[in-house]
Amino acid sequence: MTQATLEAFPVQLSRQRHDQLMSVFWCGAIALLLYEIYGVQTGSILSQASAILITIVSLIPFYLWCSGRVLGMPVFPMFALTFVWTYAFPLISNHPVVITYAPQSHLFAAVTVAGTLLLGTWVWYRFVTTVPPQPSYYRALGVRKGDQFFLVALASSVVFNVCNAAGWITITGPFFSIIRNSTLGLTALSTFVLCYRFGTRSLSPRQIALLIGLILSFALTDALSFLLIGTASISMIAIAAYTIGRKQVPLIAIAVFFALLTFLNYGKADMRGKYWFSDIQPNVVPWEYPALYGEWIDYSWKFVQKRERKETEEDRSFTERASVVQMLLLAQNLSPEKLPYLNGATYAIIPQILVPRIFVENRIRSQEGTHMLSVHYGLQNEESTQVTSISWGLLAEAYGNFGLLGCAGLGVVLGAFYGKATQLSIHAPLLSIRSLFTILLVTFAFQTEWTAGTYLAALAQTSYLLLGIAIVFMENYRVPPSAIVAFLEDSRLE
Repeated sequence: MTQATLEAFPVQLSRQRHDQLMSVFWCGAIALLLYEIYGVQTGSILSQASAILITIVSLIPFYLWCSGRVLGMPVFPMFALTFVWTYAFPLISNHPVVITYAPQSHLFAAVTVAGTLLLGTWVWYRFVTTVPPQPSYYRALGVRKGDQFFLVALASSVVFNVCNAAGWITITGPFFSIIRNSTLGLTALSTFVLCYRFGTRSLSPRQIALLIGLILSFALTDALSFLLIGTASISMIAIAAYTIGRKQVPLIAIAVFFALLTFLNYGKADMRGKYWFSDIQPNVVPWEYPALYGEWIDYSWKFVQKRERKETEEDRSFTERASVVQMLLLAQNLSPEKLPYLNGATYAIIPQILVPRIFVENRIRSQEGTHMLSVHYGLQNEESTQVTSISWGLLAEAYGNFGLLGCAGLGVVLGAFYGKATQLSIHAPLLSIRSLFTILLVTFAFQTEWTAGTYLAALAQTSYLLLGIAIVFMENYRVPPSAIVAFLEDSRLE
């Protein structure tokens, strides 16, 4: 067992750091509220008030973290923050489905969201205000080994994307799903760890250049499917991790990211129409990337030049795509008066979903709970669920099963789960299995469309991978009594 000086995610930030974070917080909060007051596209005061209520409550956990009143990684604050664009913004942005519901329904949904988040915040707060007892040792990666491991993991994900896009992968069935899901989970984890270390100025210039190159390469190769969700998710994880590490918001990077993503989104429908629904070979080899992206850029530029924008299923705003509040509105307007609650049906199948497909090839789908909700509420039939999936999210699922009681239960469970995971990692080295699991939860906080079965299935798969990393690559490090700072320093950074 190695005895080493340990660095951990800072238990208590300096007053200067808290002041910097609070400045960023208040600037962001004021900007959000000004947008919801003056930038609205609705004439309803109730809808506007509903959006403001959700936003204020969503920001409370982040305020507690920025002000230093809580400790550890901001897992629950990140989760709560996603409700701003998934529940608040759609209420004031003329979402085509949301506007079909009365403002009174908007207010009821907002109160439901606020109550769930407040209850979850209260439970979470009870876990993250004290430092837990320190164990005698941590299972962790050394800094040098950790940086190398996660850089190799990112490079491997790029290679996987390249081979998958080119049609060079011959593996099919459950083995391919395992490889793909493991790659995605490890990519998110690697991105967060390395970007956090980038933010704390712990990487060398060479490592920073390699990291940026790998993230850009992943984004470019992942977008070859003409699905931008993977690129958007990894980019948001990178920005969030860097912000947490540096305690500053990279405004230029955020502006460039949204500008490029929006621009590519303009031409996405034409690219899908040409390559998804035609006889053209969809496989793309690396030397064809310049021509393909040149064509994509051309379609996007032609769209920008058009004065009359055509609204289609493939051309929707970010707010409309991210929204899941319409699912809560649907459930609240139909249940229990017109349709009964599901009474836990989507939760009862979770044990079956958690069985690895490698052991049960005909295991039910991870999205089965999502499909059950869509069929129950008349959005799809069994046949259509085989080809498309409608996003519901955890809160709408909870209401569809048990009503307001289910929403309260969700708040308690998530508050306790995120709080306990954060508490266990408060003293831990960033590259320990405890902290890496907590980081994994931070990346999952952005998956706002998942139901419980999908969430837990993905978490289980990635946790198995993390456990394998701990067994094969990590070592046990004794903890000196005074060790409360961030990362293992058994080797010197170059």
